[in-house]
Amino acid sequence: MYNLADRSYQRQPWGMSPDIVQASIRRIREHLDAHGKRSAHFVLHGGEPLLGGSRYLSDLFQMIDEVLDPSVYSVKIGIQSNGILFDPEIGDLLLARAATIGISLDGPPAVNDLHRIDHGGRGSSSRVERALAILRSARYHKVFAGFLVVIDIAADPLGVYRYLAGFAPPSIDFLLPYDNYVRRPKGKDILENTVYADWLLTIFDTWWREKSTIRVREFDNIIRMVLGGRSTVESLGLEPADIIVFETNGDIELVDSLKGTFEGATHLGFNVQDTPLDHVAQHNMVEFRRQGLDSLSDKCQSCTLVGVCGGGYLPNRFAAESGFRNPSVYCYDLQKLIMTIRSAVKAAVPAKGGDNIVERLPVPSN
Repeated sequence: MYNLADRSYQRQPWGMSPDIVQASIRRIREHLDAHGKRSAHFVLHGGEPLLGGSRYLSDLFQMIDEVLDPSVYSVKIGIQSNGILFDPEIGDLLLARAATIGISLDGPPAVNDLHRIDHGGRGSSSRVERALAILRSARYHKVFAGFLVVIDIAADPLGVYRYLAGFAPPSIDFLLPYDNYVRRPKGKDILENTVYADWLLTIFDTWWREKSTIRVREFDNIIRMVLGGRSTVESLGLEPADIIVFETNGDIELVDSLKGTFEGATHLGFNVQDTPLDHVAQHNMVEFRRQGLDSLSDKCQSCTLVGVCGGGYLPNRFAAESGFRNPSVYCYDLQKLIMTIRSAVKAAVPAKGGDNIVERLPVPSN
C-alpha cells in the first residue's frame, strides 16, 4: 500500500510516542467498558513494527497492561512484520506475552525480492530466511503465526507454495493485490480473465489432495462458509467489519488497505486525543462498512454467491465514478474460486439419507 495511491505515511511520525500509545489504549478501554466487553485484539504493523526494537515493544506491552489490567481484560497481541529484525530477544518478549508474529514473504527470493527491497534496493530474502531459522526453532515456534503473501501471477504458484510450506508455517494468507478499476491488477485488462483464480486453484489442488495441515486462510474460509459457517476474515463474507486503525500520530482511520484507492481514503478527521470510539463509529464510512449486503452494488446483492464472497474486499471494488458500490475487480476470479472449492467440498462430504448439505448451497447467477 505504500507504493500505491496514498502518500500520507510520509507525513507520519516513524512510531507512536508514549503519550499516543497511552491515549490509544485508554480509548480502547473506554470503548470496552461502555459496551461491557472484556477482550480486545491488537495488531501491530506498519511500516515495520520491529524497528523500535525489543525495548520499544516491551514498553508498549507494559503500557497495555497498565491500562488494561490483565486480571480484568483479555488482550491478544499480534505483529505483522517483514521479519528481518526478529531475534531471540524479541522472541523471548513475545513468548512472555503470549503474542504472535506473522511474516510478510511473497515466495522464493526471485519472487520476494522483486518488491520487498530495502532503501538501497537490496532484496530482503536472505535476512528473512536467517530470522525464520530462529523463529522456527523449538523455543520460538509457538509465536510463529504464519505468512502473508501478495500474489504475483507471474510467479509459479506451486513454486511459491512449496517454498513457503517448507518453513512449516501454521498458516498462509494469499492476498489479492490492492488494485481496483482505476488501477487494474496485472493480467486483468479483460475483467472476465480468471488468472488469479487459476493461480490460487493450482495451489488448492495440491493443498486439497495432500490434505495439508497448513491453514490457507482463503481456502479455509470458503470451505467454512460453503458448509454454513461464518468467515473469520474481512475480505470474505457479509460479516460487518470491526477493524479500526490508530496511526502513529494518533489519528483514527479506516482499515489501511484502502490507501490503495485514493489519497486520503482512510482519513476520518479523528484523533485519540479528543475523540471517543463511539463517536468514530457514527461516521458514515465506518457505518458503511457495517451495512453488509446493503452496502453492495445491485449486481452483488442479486448474486447467489454474495454470502460467500461478500462482494469482494472493499479496496478492490473502487471505481472513480461510482466509489465502492461495484463488484470486486476480481469478481470472476472469486466466482471460479468459490465454485471450484464448493465442488471439491461437495464431493468430499458424504450425503446422509440422500441429502448432501453442500447440495443446498447457492450456485452463481449469470
